Formats: sequence, structure tokens, C-alpha cells
Amino acid sequence: MLSIISTPIGNVKDISMRAVEALENVEILLCEDTRVTGNLLRILAIKNKPKLVSFYDEVEEQKIPQVIEWLQENREIGLVTDAGTPLVSDPGWRLVKRCYEVGLQITALPGPSAIINALVLSGLTTDRFIFLGFLPKKDGSRKALLEKFKDSSMTCVAYESPHRLEVLIDDLERFWGVEVEIAVCREMTKKFEEIIKGKPVFVREKIAASVDRGECVVVWK
Repeated sequence: MLSIISTPIGNVKDISMRAVEALENVEILLCEDTRVTGNLLRILAIKNKPKLVSFYDEVEEQKIPQVIEWLQENREIGLVTDAGTPLVSDPGWRLVKRCYEVGLQITALPGPSAIINALVLSGLTTDRFIFLGFLPKKDGSRKALLEKFKDSSMTCVAYESPHRLEVLIDDLERFWGVEVEIAVCREMTKKFEEIIKGKPVFVREKIAASVDRGECVVVWK
């Protein structure tokens, strides 16, 4: 069976008991980055030694036939990504789709999700929201996507690189106006967790004075 296993987004103590149990029992572990997963297994002191198989976006399609063959042999296979819940802006959905097509059983072990964590920390309404994934790198594509949802009454959530964060704040001010409420969530669950919340002028000032630390989750309404 295929087990989709959620892993911590930062703090390793957020691993679930079910996830640890699964990691101790899988024969093969599909990994976005085998080095990251190998390090996690060492930190968690997992005694099991599953076969670690690279399974990232660029190779997912070509590796699916082999994975399906393993599953049809009734082997226990786990799927993890570098952090959080697999398939959400991460590899895996093509494999899950194929499993359903051929009638193979899958299960998911829920756990950490940067999207939900940021939404909860944002202080904005959480009853309805839109997740925009990783925003396009090209200016035209990004602005087209943002403009598409500018009249939505729902809270928006997106991933963004720290190097393009100020540009995003400028775009949000342009499309949503100077009163749009923004929450920039960085280093969530880690020692230097930071939530910068406010209107564009305030957020822009705080970002300019802070140190870049990895990808951000941005929430706005």
C-alpha cells in the first residue's frame, strides 16, 4: 500500500506518532530529496532502513511505472516531501491519480501544512480561503494571477521567495488597495518564527529591515 506521510515544516517535534510508525515499517520511501529525508530519519532515530528513492517533479512521471509495479507486489511504500504534506505544491499527485486508475489502495497520514499554519497565524478570516500555490516568477504571469482574484471576498494564501517579497507587496497594494491586510509568515515552527502583519506600507518597511530567511507564506485579504 502507498502511505502519504506528512513531515514537519520546521520543528521536528511536530512529527506525528502515526508518521513515525509508518517510517518504521515502509520498505521503500519516495523522497523529494533523499538527503533531506535521510537526515530526518537520523534525527528521529528511525531504526528501519527503507530504500530511499528520489521522487521529485522532474522524474515523477518516469518513475511511476516502477512504483506501481512495487505496489502490485504488495510492498509497503511511503511518500514524503522535504517538509509538510505531500502533493500540496509538491510531487505525488500524478502517482495518486495513477493508483486510483489501476485500483491500488492508498492512505494519507495527516500532519503539518505551511498553508494551514500560516492561515491560523494570520489573524484573517479562515472560513473560506484560496490557495494560489507558488506564485509565478515572471512579472506578467504573476500579476495576471493576482488580478484574477482581486475581487474575491475570500482570504488568499500563497508561497513566495524572499527575493520577490517586496514586489508581491507592491502588487497587492496595486490590486487590493492600500488598506489590504497582509500577513507574511516566515520560519514557522522554528526558533526565528516571524509574523509581519499589517497594511502594505507597514509590511514593506518591516521586510526591508529584516533578514531574508527562506520561502515565505503570505496571507492577505
